[in-house]
Amino acid sequence: MNDRSWPKMDANRTHQTELCDPVNALIAKSVQWMIVCLASLSAAPVAAQDHRFDRAVEVWLSGDDRSSLPALADLAREGHSMARILLSQIETKDRGHSPFRKSLKPSDARALFRRDQGYGGFSQTWLAFEAKENNPLARALIATRVPRPVAGLIGTLRALGEVEATDFPIRVIALYGSEEEKRILDESDMMLDELRPYMAHYRDKQAWRGEGIAALRHMAPFASEMMRPDDPDTVEIGGLLALGYPGGGTDPATRWRGLVEDWVLTAPAAQPIADLCRQRCPGEVTGCGFAMLALSGGYYEVIRLDTPLETVITQEQFLASPRARLMTLRRAALARHNANRGWLASVDQIAEMSACAADLIAETRKQYP
Repeated sequence: MNDRSWPKMDANRTHQTELCDPVNALIAKSVQWMIVCLASLSAAPVAAQDHRFDRAVEVWLSGDDRSSLPALADLAREGHSMARILLSQIETKDRGHSPFRKSLKPSDARALFRRDQGYGGFSQTWLAFEAKENNPLARALIATRVPRPVAGLIGTLRALGEVEATDFPIRVIALYGSEEEKRILDESDMMLDELRPYMAHYRDKQAWRGEGIAALRHMAPFASEMMRPDDPDTVEIGGLLALGYPGGGTDPATRWRGLVEDWVLTAPAAQPIADLCRQRCPGEVTGCGFAMLALSGGYYEVIRLDTPLETVITQEQFLASPRARLMTLRRAALARHNANRGWLASVDQIAEMSACAADLIAETRKQYP
């Protein structure tokens, strides 16, 4: 045995030592106390880190980037694995950047979100770093970014508690998987319910805008036989659900408009829109909800507003948070035709769908110089 290693301690022997030799008894008690003390000291920083992490998550959910993101970055640099993974997920999954994030220079954003390797313009993501350290959660999340089917990935994510992270892998199978892969997934309990119309569209190889009509049928399966691709109103609403504004009709008289408004106000996936409109536009909730869905990019973009890391923030907790409502509003307000053109919709165009939503968006845009 190495002279510097701790001997095994036997409770009976310690008791005998106490009776026979008071000095040895005192030494034995001291050793036991030291072990307990050292264990407590080693646990204290971890507990303190976890408290700081929980607090940073709470502040982030409240919508405060200026305080929460630097706090998470500090924890990431100190070695907190979950802070690293969450920070990486926030960097890519935040669908409505705050004025604070928009104001950051590229170098400041890298310093905030990534691991400094001393290479100047290049910084490794914390997610990539954790994956190289063989963190199973990080490895699985990295794999979700691969635009091809990855065998077993959906089951692995579910086993790790990241159900919502299966969104992109499911879409990839719908787009690029074999017919057998699509069938097996579609018939399994691993299929996300809100993506069933997406899978139905690609399994049936329907026409353009067919994914929007599939979404409409998913909202009201009892009326699916009446939702025909040769019906102009169905095509118009289908276009909006598939592409968002201005890809389809926004006329209040358009058939199925009321059905879509009802879905926005009742579907769990659309809760941030419903909560936002009930709180900020109580006099025209339905019009506000419809406008937010249209400006968010339609059905398939609305359902992508998910928790960045489900093992830390449950989907229910995220969707009910101020953060989700802020993302919803900012995404709608800041949507553009492309990076080099103006707003997707003017305030006047938005007002045709909802005057209150137009006011909210105009107010939000003023926060971004």
